[in-house]
Amino acid sequence: MSLPNQIPSSTQASLSNESPIAARPFHSLSQAYQTYMEDDREEHNHFEDVCRAYRQYATFAMQQWVNSQYRLHSLPEAQRNLLPAGLRQETNEFQERANAYKDAAIRNQFCLDCILRHAGQPHSQQMAHQQFSTDAQMSKVSSVLKSLARDWSIEGKVERDMAYAALLQMVQKYLPLNNRSLRLCVPGAGVGRLACELAASGYAVQGNEFSLHMLLASDYILNGPLQPSTPLAISPYLLESRNVHSVDDPVRVVHIPDVDPYKMIMKKGGEGSHPLRKNLDNEMETDNPLSETEKRRKVNETEEDSSAETSTGFSMAAGDFVSIYSDDREAGQWDGVVACFFLDASPNVVEYLLVIYRMLKPGGVLFHFGPLLWHWSGPAMRPDDQSVDDYYQRLSHLDSKYLTSIDLSLDDMMEILKNIGFEILESSCGHPALYTSDRRSMVSLQYRCSRFVARKPNEAN
Repeated sequence: MSLPNQIPSSTQASLSNESPIAARPFHSLSQAYQTYMEDDREEHNHFEDVCRAYRQYATFAMQQWVNSQYRLHSLPEAQRNLLPAGLRQETNEFQERANAYKDAAIRNQFCLDCILRHAGQPHSQQMAHQQFSTDAQMSKVSSVLKSLARDWSIEGKVERDMAYAALLQMVQKYLPLNNRSLRLCVPGAGVGRLACELAASGYAVQGNEFSLHMLLASDYILNGPLQPSTPLAISPYLLESRNVHSVDDPVRVVHIPDVDPYKMIMKKGGEGSHPLRKNLDNEMETDNPLSETEKRRKVNETEEDSSAETSTGFSMAAGDFVSIYSDDREAGQWDGVVACFFLDASPNVVEYLLVIYRMLKPGGVLFHFGPLLWHWSGPAMRPDDQSVDDYYQRLSHLDSKYLTSIDLSLDDMMEILKNIGFEILESSCGHPALYTSDRRSMVSLQYRCSRFVARKPNEAN
């Protein structure tokens, strides 16, 4: 399958020359998951499921195209004759549309293959399809492409300004650096832009992400070869078939990244930057500046062996938030937790808030921005469910989190914060925000988000 013309040859060259074992200063995903795969068959199977879904994106995308054309061709001839030329298979216009869609599918598959190759995994051209992924898995892969556009493209700046800018402003207000090294945790970090923005402002930041779909992508975007001068082209909204204004909209190109994450982190910090950045900046200014490889290695050397124990610099911790940060070693170790579109991703927000309170230092601050969508909200019990056991049995095909999740109002959650011991420093609601939204779509889901700042008292244990 040939690469589409929209991918610059310089990008193809840089990617094709990339070492499978690239330097990974911020997190080394393949090494982290190798430990799981050695000890846990379930984790191994999950890893394989995610990689399989990455490999099969173009196959599923083209099948969606074939299915849509089959439905059109099934119309009575009199109705088919009324279709525009671009929807009639015998026309040149139809072939142009088909080629544009195919190019977009290949473009996205190329991106996903680069991610797999960076993680040391076989890509779509190296493995035959022995088993097809589920629709749910493919939906998550599509979400990865949209998240890359949200976090790392010029087009995504509008969304980032709605959420990330507000959080950064709150962090700088309540946790000014003043030549201190302050540690921030960014749970639900996705593909990493918010964590990078905070690190670029001088904070010592650790992003945390549970989704392997997102972790694979963040590993590549943070530690791979991409730069704005040699970007990767994707069409993140290709699979959207509803509320499409123009046939050109889903296949349009978005370039990633808009900035070099490494340079952003290492060169943007000004007054109050943490020692890591100051030391590296000094070395960059000497007569014998460090090479890019040496600089990346130097960042890696500053980090502790455990991904959850980094005290300076920038890192990503892969795994469940509660499992990692409820550990005794994390208690009282963090100056701030920056939660963007995160708290409502919890099946039990009370547990999450307790973990956050415990991991914060006395005087530490929780920053929140987001809606209360409650991602794990599941089906309710029916009148014919004779017992809770019947309810669980009827829905046994679902993840158990869907059956145990609690959905709270904002007022109730604020009361829980106070009952835990937090001091509410500020709270407001109604802040407009979008999330992985296609700006050219005929529909736009705008959240009216809450945001608050809550502090653990200085005298707290």
